[in-house]
Amino acid sequence: MQIGQIGGIRIVFNPFFAILLVLLGLVGYLPHGLVLFGIVFLHELAHTIVASAYGLPLSSIELLPFGGVASSEGFQNPDPFAEAMIALAGPLTNGFLCLLALVVAPYGVIPAIWNEYFVRANCVMGLFNLLPALPLDGGRILRGYLALRMGYRRATERAAFIGKVLAVCLGLVGGVGFYLGCINVSLPVLAFFIYISAGREQRMAGYVLVRYLARKRQELEENGVLPTEQLVAYGDVPVKDIVRHFVPRRYHIILVMDDAGDIVGFATEMEVVNSFFERGIDTPLQAIVRYRYHIG
Repeated sequence: MQIGQIGGIRIVFNPFFAILLVLLGLVGYLPHGLVLFGIVFLHELAHTIVASAYGLPLSSIELLPFGGVASSEGFQNPDPFAEAMIALAGPLTNGFLCLLALVVAPYGVIPAIWNEYFVRANCVMGLFNLLPALPLDGGRILRGYLALRMGYRRATERAAFIGKVLAVCLGLVGGVGFYLGCINVSLPVLAFFIYISAGREQRMAGYVLVRYLARKRQELEENGVLPTEQLVAYGDVPVKDIVRHFVPRRYHIILVMDDAGDIVGFATEMEVVNSFFERGIDTPLQAIVRYRYHIG
């Protein structure tokens, strides 16, 4: 549900966030919900500002109970460092708001009860979002770190799996706590939403990888020079399994091995990427290798 626009960026209310505000209103805590809304908005606004600094224009901000999701209709740059900095901007903003509230607290600018709630809400949101699990900010930082070692898609799958494990654990704790009457229903609902969002991140991983491969040549042109990364594979391996191992900021050379274990040829990254799009994802590596040299 879109509630407005700021600087061309659509502000969208996730249904779960709207339901949360309604429930808070029914039990007399609507002002708390509105404060939470403001904190979430500032959290996401920080992501937007840093993303713009990295040349990634965002089209919408979706407000969620535990934070939000900033998305772009254009290419999503999976540069690991940029993604980590954009993700870190949200929790750092929560930390700054906490410090600001503590600084003004002695002057009575804000009633003590509201100042305490503001600090607590920011601390919980900032620290919770640093957990290393997608779709949380900590999961995006973890994905950026892992992407340099195992490629963007496998890093996404790993961080999203952790997100699902976290969601199941939160759901179990929340369910037991709700049954015993010591935890309200918000924790199981939050766990459900994290699980759904983590699954969405997994499904989007292949799509983003394809878009990334489509501009791989541009990555080389922008950097001028890239370090190489060598991979070794048999000739019958399909190119879809090769590109899963491509990591950002590297240019890959794939050495082709025969059944005897000898290196019989090689293919460049661009040859693999072109084959991926022009011949199909199941094209075997041997179909594009030119046996330029033979060792043995």
